[in-house]
Amino acid sequence: MTSRSLRLQTAELACSLIPASLQNEPVFLSVDDTTVPKFGKKFDAVSLLHDHACHTGKPYVNGHCFVSLTLSVPVLNQHEGKAPLIRYLAVPVGYRMWTKEQTKLELAGDLIEEVMPLLKDRQVLLLFDSWYAKSSLIERVLQYPGLDIICNVRSDSAMYELPPLPNGKPGRPKKHGTRIHLNDFTLSWEMDGMQVGHHLVLTNICGERRIHAYVSCTTSGSRRLFFSTLDPKNLHMSCAWQERKVLKDAPASGMEYYPLKLYKLRWAIETNYYDQKAFCSLNAYRIRRKMALNIW
Repeated sequence: MTSRSLRLQTAELACSLIPASLQNEPVFLSVDDTTVPKFGKKFDAVSLLHDHACHTGKPYVNGHCFVSLTLSVPVLNQHEGKAPLIRYLAVPVGYRMWTKEQTKLELAGDLIEEVMPLLKDRQVLLLFDSWYAKSSLIERVLQYPGLDIICNVRSDSAMYELPPLPNGKPGRPKKHGTRIHLNDFTLSWEMDGMQVGHHLVLTNICGERRIHAYVSCTTSGSRRLFFSTLDPKNLHMSCAWQERKVLKDAPASGMEYYPLKLYKLRWAIETNYYDQKAFCSLNAYRIRRKMALNIW
């Protein structure tokens, strides 16, 4: 038995939880990495890592880094005296240890490619933060026709207007229009206490695909940028059945902003990390050899 077979078995078990009435609902994949501090330096692949969540007063810790994949599947949550609602259950599929032999982007791509054959007949939405928003990973996973990406990206990511229509003049037509920046977005929609703007753009990291770009602005003026390859009109989701209020409150006039709401489901991978470290002893192993670690 290998760790890959365990990950595939876990993904199959998660898919078996989807009721027959929800087979057409989308499933979500989330990719991220977590740090496990180690006090000794005789562990294989241990290194000095930056950990923004470590509350020791130091930004760097000695430990291991694991890239993980979470699969969120729709299940029916029955409330007494009420109609059942759809709840997304986040199942941690597995981990891969980062050993400098492969980059974290390559490990993330390997994990995604392992489970995609099981999800080939479903609509799959991949969620990740700005660290994984790199062209090498995006181009690798977008080869699957049923998969779309919703991600946070760096605020200085290059964005361009769509190419202008041919004007009949000689010469090669432009590949894209003028460059646009965060301040060029019109924040015309209010969502979860933030002002949000939307624009259809071309980007460097997604090649020639037309990307839905979203800019959110908080009351303090802080702005964040998000990219989505998903056309909101192609989303196969029963919005009215959703248990989470942030997903259920989706008026028809604001459906173009719905991919930004779906990005909130990525937080499930963070809560999984907390649960596994606090209650499942993820950070309590003392095995020194990487080949002996079950999660390797």
